[in-house]
Amino acid sequence: MKGKPAVTTYFKFSRLGLNMRFLLMMFFLILSLSAHSEVIEIDYIQDMTDEYYRDASAQPHKAEGEHMCQSHTSIGHTCKNLGVNFMDCNQAFFKLKQEDCCSGSTYGGVSIGFKIKECSKYL
Repeated sequence: MKGKPAVTTYFKFSRLGLNMRFLLMMFFLILSLSAHSEVIEIDYIQDMTDEYYRDASAQPHKAEGEHMCQSHTSIGHTCKNLGVNFMDCNQAFFKLKQEDCCSGSTYGGVSIGFKIKECSKYL
């Protein structure tokens, strides 16, 4: 009979040890999870927006485009558009494409096509 109380006592301490280990493990788990959820503050006043960055680093471009024109007397004649102070060649393409020079050309008419002939940095 003396063996049973020793085993029971050992079993109680063993269960207590498991509970303490479990509690310690849960404590460290919660502590590690809370450490990963730190709040990072971003100072938006100092950060550059896309527009500000483009304006600050923009180098002006010059471009030359060519419209293909069609009128009641001619088809396929061309006229040239020139422009400066574009942010990039993509902007130059769309701006020069909007400016139809066909009506002021020799044969008149409207634009039926457009292409950029040259685009480079201005300065």
